[in-house]
Amino acid sequence: MELLKALRAGELPGCRPEYREEFQIHAIENHMFDVLGPREEIGYASFIPRADGGFVLKRKWFERDAFARREELFTDMDVTPATFGEYLRSELKLHVRALPPFRRVRYDIQCESMRTGHVYGIFLDRCSLLAAPKIVLSQCELEYRRSRSLLDSDAAGMLTEMARIDTWLLSYLSARGLTKERTFYSKRTFLRDAVTAAPQLGCPTAAEEV
Repeated sequence: MELLKALRAGELPGCRPEYREEFQIHAIENHMFDVLGPREEIGYASFIPRADGGFVLKRKWFERDAFARREELFTDMDVTPATFGEYLRSELKLHVRALPPFRRVRYDIQCESMRTGHVYGIFLDRCSLLAAPKIVLSQCELEYRRSRSLLDSDAAGMLTEMARIDTWLLSYLSARGLTKERTFYSKRTFLRDAVTAAPQLGCPTAAEEV
């Protein structure tokens, strides 16, 4: 809330909270699978419950943690938790490994540029393993969300603007002792590291390793 108030007060010049969309809270479970192949599909697949009882499938494609990661959401699926792995293997032809499911609590602040109309998400994120709630990933993420501008798209300008917001955000958090480092550390890597440190948390089956 202090960060939101700082944006409202104009502490980040040229930016304000997005009108009527400035703050949201999400609390959801994630059932993630490490996508190990084929090569062009490497990344992860995560099943997220919907309010109507179904699931959203979130796919991200990347081989290593990096700034830009392709992302898509899919909703037209007939799946249950018991069939997540089978769906990925048989329907999408993926080589997958189940990772420990986790609960994600996220506080979203939507930051809008008054000059360009670009909207950036500042996400305060806490992920804890369902089987080991004391194993936690806490992050503040900065992400480009969307634009509502009549101006022509300027990718280079957007990245420059995002870098300015990132510098301010890091300074704000560091001054309050709330951050240790800037990284591209992903939730997939967090779960991989958790299993490496505590192998009993791993949940692959023989079928999922095929």
